[in-house]
Amino acid sequence: MKQKWLTKGTIAVLLMAFLTGCSEQASPSNSAAISSSSTTPSQEISSAESIAPDVNSESETVTPEFKAKKRLSQMTLEQKVGQLFFLCYRKDADGNNLLKLDEASQKQIQHIQPGGIILFEENISTVEGVRSYIQTAESQETLPPFISIDQEGGFIQRIKNTDSIPATNVPPMMEVGNTGDTALARKIGNVLGSELSVFGFNLDFAPDCDVFSNPHNTVIGNRSFSSDPNVVASMSIAVSNGLRDTGMIPVIKHFPGHGDTDADTHVGYAVSNKTKAELEQTELVPFREQIRSGAEMIMVAHISLPQINGDNTPATLSQSVVTGILRDELGFHGVAVTDAMDMGAITENYTSAQAATMALNAGMDMILMPKNPEEAYQAILKAVQNGTISQERLDTSVLRILTLKYKYDLFDHKKLSDPSVLGCEEHQKIVQQVTGG
Repeated sequence: MKQKWLTKGTIAVLLMAFLTGCSEQASPSNSAAISSSSTTPSQEISSAESIAPDVNSESETVTPEFKAKKRLSQMTLEQKVGQLFFLCYRKDADGNNLLKLDEASQKQIQHIQPGGIILFEENISTVEGVRSYIQTAESQETLPPFISIDQEGGFIQRIKNTDSIPATNVPPMMEVGNTGDTALARKIGNVLGSELSVFGFNLDFAPDCDVFSNPHNTVIGNRSFSSDPNVVASMSIAVSNGLRDTGMIPVIKHFPGHGDTDADTHVGYAVSNKTKAELEQTELVPFREQIRSGAEMIMVAHISLPQINGDNTPATLSQSVVTGILRDELGFHGVAVTDAMDMGAITENYTSAQAATMALNAGMDMILMPKNPEEAYQAILKAVQNGTISQERLDTSVLRILTLKYKYDLFDHKKLSDPSVLGCEEHQKIVQQVTGG
């Protein structure tokens, strides 16, 4: 299946331009401004709808949400359910690294039509290899997917400096936080985003907003900016803005805070016995400030909060945490994505079907890496068909997802940044300001 969002509406736009005598200059591929009202010939909805919506005021702008509602009204139930999923393809059936998508992976993408694809080290070889992988994934989709990766800096850098990829080695965020320089932190975000743009990524699962308040924590460590929640807030906001400057969507994580747990949710339950009042004093501070500053996507962790839930239900599956705290109390109305659903905290206690439906009922929008994607997809599909999950609930999440995609112009074809950006002198100087090297 080809990228349909790149090809329709061209004739209508050209005709309109001819009749009105107006023309629109194309935006640069690496524009720092994220336009909320731009339209292009490549969008699938007609140009007449896009440029002249059914409103009386000529000054009314066509917002990303307006475009998203139009798109949503044209989608099938199956397409809507597909948008809820973030899938990954790390190895083939024989256990070999997938440096390019095999036939089985492509067929699953064609069938589910996931809203996002995430890459890992197993998919990284050369610049052209990663570009080809991404282009192949996109070509299987009717709607443009989020193309993502974990590129935080420190030991969470899926794209590392190698002989084939001269990427900048970004230091851990703890070192960035220690500088106390938010302007420098923003530059670090710019380094991450501009180098990811070389490959075709449009979303980075970064920055980490966890407060490193437990020295026994085995998961976060120097991924955190600081043990001071206010430093974490200011620094993470700066890095987020640096990513946005390059057109990259930042994803703040791991709500409601993974910095004070002893256990690892990759293995099983990780419990925080903090009360709501204690969370508000530390863990929730960076997330609250990020939401106030315009956070568009938040990753929710699988940590258990018995003082909130009364049991060990992971936060990702908890309506009290996702809807009660994140949505209602903190006022977050963007896209909420789960942490990887193939982690032990989920797989040791729930089936893929159970976890997917529970996550959506809790208030989540996107389901990252279910252990059995087909089972999870079918579970949501059937739940909507039999009324267990309402059509309105599904549409709410899909509208959020599409609105974010329109905000960042994912329906437009963007020229890839030149590979010379990777490890360039400017980026090395920015890193040296952090490390003192």
